Amino acid sequence: MIIESRPVLNGRRYGVSYRFLTTALETTRNTARLKIAIGVLCISMTVLAVIAQFNPLGPQGLWPRVVHGIAAGSALLVGVAWIVRPWPSRPWAIAFVFWADTATAVGASMCSQPASQLGATNHLALIGIFAAFLLGWRVLAAHCLFATAVITALTLGNLHAGAATLSELYIYNAPAYSNVVFLPIVIQAVIEGMRKSIYRNAIAAHHDPLTGLLNRRGVQSAMRARLRGEPPPAIVAVFVIDIDRFKEVNDTYGHDVGDSTLKYVADTLAGGIRNRDFAARIGGDEFMIVAFLDRSEDVDTVRARICDSSLNTAEATVSISVGSAWQYTHDEDFTFESLSREADFSLYEAKRTRKNQRVPRSCTCYPSYPGA
Repeated sequence: MIIESRPVLNGRRYGVSYRFLTTALETTRNTARLKIAIGVLCISMTVLAVIAQFNPLGPQGLWPRVVHGIAAGSALLVGVAWIVRPWPSRPWAIAFVFWADTATAVGASMCSQPASQLGATNHLALIGIFAAFLLGWRVLAAHCLFATAVITALTLGNLHAGAATLSELYIYNAPAYSNVVFLPIVIQAVIEGMRKSIYRNAIAAHHDPLTGLLNRRGVQSAMRARLRGEPPPAIVAVFVIDIDRFKEVNDTYGHDVGDSTLKYVADTLAGGIRNRDFAARIGGDEFMIVAFLDRSEDVDTVRARICDSSLNTAEATVSISVGSAWQYTHDEDFTFESLSREADFSLYEAKRTRKNQRVPRSCTCYPSYPGA
C-alpha cells in the first residue's frame, strides 16, 4: 500500500484517498467480494423492475413501460460489468454514481402512483452509501442534492396533479428524505473519522518518523504499486546510500546533531529526485533511492547527481558511500528484492574501496551494473 503524506490539492487528495481505500481492499482481498456484491445489487434492481412492470402501482402505458424497461436493462448491463470487469478508477466510480442516480430517478418517476414513486427513491440510499464509503464529501454532497431534488420534485408533482395531499405524501417522502439524504451523511461523518485514523496509522507504518521518508516496508509497498501501473517502468535502479563514520558524528557532537544530520541528508536526497522516484531511510544511517528510468545511460546520471549533493552541515562534514544496481523490469528474473541485494553488495564494495584507499572525497561510488 503506497501512502502519500505530502500536502495535496483537494481534488488530488480525494484521488489519493480513493487509491488508499481500494488498495486496502485489495490487500485484504475484499475487492472481488465487493465487486460481486455491487454487481448483484444492480442485477437485483432489474429483477425488481421487471416485477414492477406487472404491478398496478408500477408504470402504466407504453412509453412509461419502455423508459422504465430501458433503465432496468441498463442496470443488468452495469451489474454484469461490475462482476466481470476490474475494479474501476475513481472517474469511472463517479460515473457509476451519476448513472445510478439518473436510472433510479427515471425509474421512480415512471411509476404510476405516489407511493411507488417515492418508495422507489429509497434505493438512492444505496448509492449514497457507496459514495460515502469510497468517494468523499464532494461526490456525496452532489448525490444528496440530486436526491433531495428528485424527492421534492416527485412530491410537488403529485401535489400539483392532485394525486395526494401533503399529509398523505408525508408518510412516503419523510422516510425517503431520512434514508436517502440524512443516513448517508451520518455514515460519511463516521467513515471520515475512521478513515483519517486509519490513514494516519498507515502513514506511520510506512514512513520513518524522524525523516518523514518511506521506511523499508513503505518502499516495498510503493514498489508493488508502481510496478502495477500502466505502463510499467522500463528500468528500475536502486541506489543505497550510507553515511560514512556516522557513529563518530554521534560520539563527537551528540545524538541531537546526529539526528539533525540524518534529517539534513534525507531532505537533500529527497529534494534531488523526480516526482516519479522515491527516497527512503532503510536503516540507522542508510538510505535508499529508487529511480524509474527509460535508458540504462540515465543510471550514471542519477548516481552522479546523488554524489554531487551538498552534504555539509553547520555542525559536521558529511561524506557518503553509494552502491547501485539496475535491471530491466521485463527480465524474467526481475525482483526488487534481488535488485536491492545487488545494490547492498555494491555499497559494500564502495565502503571497502574507501577504507582501503582512504579516499578523501565527499562521496565514494562503486560502479553500478545490471542486476543478475
